[in-house]
Amino acid sequence: MREITLVKLGGSLITNKSRPYTARPRVIERLAREIKMAWDEGFRFLVAHGSGSFGHTSAAKYATAEGLKNKKSVYGLAVVQQDAIKINRIVNEIFLKVGLPVLSFIPSSFTIAKNKKLTSIFTRPIVEALKIGALPLVFGDIILDKRLGCCIYSGETTLDNLIEPLSKEGYRIDKVIQCGNTDGVYDGQGKTVARITPRNFKKIAKELGNSAAIDVTGGMLHKVEECLKMAKRGIDCLIINGETKGNLFKAITGKEAAGTLIAAC
Repeated sequence: MREITLVKLGGSLITNKSRPYTARPRVIERLAREIKMAWDEGFRFLVAHGSGSFGHTSAAKYATAEGLKNKKSVYGLAVVQQDAIKINRIVNEIFLKVGLPVLSFIPSSFTIAKNKKLTSIFTRPIVEALKIGALPLVFGDIILDKRLGCCIYSGETTLDNLIEPLSKEGYRIDKVIQCGNTDGVYDGQGKTVARITPRNFKKIAKELGNSAAIDVTGGMLHKVEECLKMAKRGIDCLIINGETKGNLFKAITGKEAAGTLIAAC
């Protein structure tokens, strides 16, 4: 069985979320180089990233998370997709620069939802990319929705939706690593929670707030909820600080990395 690691680069990490349409290329390149180091050691990946101050800015402007509401909604949908693709092009180019054979896949082209729930997903191109030794790259995107017209799927949601199809194709997900700009999940006193499970989640959820900047996908609470879905499938998730040099490489290669582990028990 082929083993892959899923990595999510948070929008708050790869962009400046307090400044619309502002990427952080130096941070992206450092993270890409850490992935490349692990790639050279034989690790294989599927990487997702957030839209940060690109997609979230336009999504908030057009209220895209609420679906198609007025005459401007379809135009707004198109703008949000374009902005999500803009940051993806930046990430893609930097990955190529460091020598990673990255291929981008637009979630709105292979995923359909109904009332924000997945109804169909076409993963064959992604599977074929993995088979030939490429690194698939997906991202937070606007998705067509049979009931709402459209909805927003975060990078976390897309990763979660890909787990079952990849498992059916003979891939074992080693772990999921979420890179943000905090030292994991904080409790009410601002201290890092070492481990989150379904048993202690309700208590911790009361202390979780959304991110300080605009985030139409739900902030930290959403990230933890998506990780718990994966944990229930037997896949451990790590939420780490991608601002810390070397932290991502440590997490990938099994070395101790500061952050929060989300597991089934």
